[in-house]
Amino acid sequence: MARRKTYQYDAANTDQQTERVSRSQKKRESSALQELGTELAKLPLRELERLGISPALLGAFRDLGRISSHEAKRRQMQYIGRLMREEDNIERLQDAVALFKEGRRPSDVLLTEED
Repeated sequence: MARRKTYQYDAANTDQQTERVSRSQKKRESSALQELGTELAKLPLRELERLGISPALLGAFRDLGRISSHEAKRRQMQYIGRLMREEDNIERLQDAVALFKEGRRPSDVLLTEED
């Protein structure tokens, strides 16, 4: 009997295989996080501090406010998108952006929901 290649499909071994994410899906997720970062950049810095984001991400938002060059802002937003991939509470950040668009203070609403 011929030896099976490791990349060939094995019906008995499907439960051990992890679900692979396509490169296109990774790019879509990365773009979505970068857009979320753009929306978060519109929030006041005090609101971002109260949301409990990582210090590196908070520093990146602070640096973004100091940058005046268009190309430098674009690169900084890409960096923010990369840092967003490491965040644990993406849903909370999405909720904060939605509340801010409604005209409400995200930190007040989200902090009272945790209690």
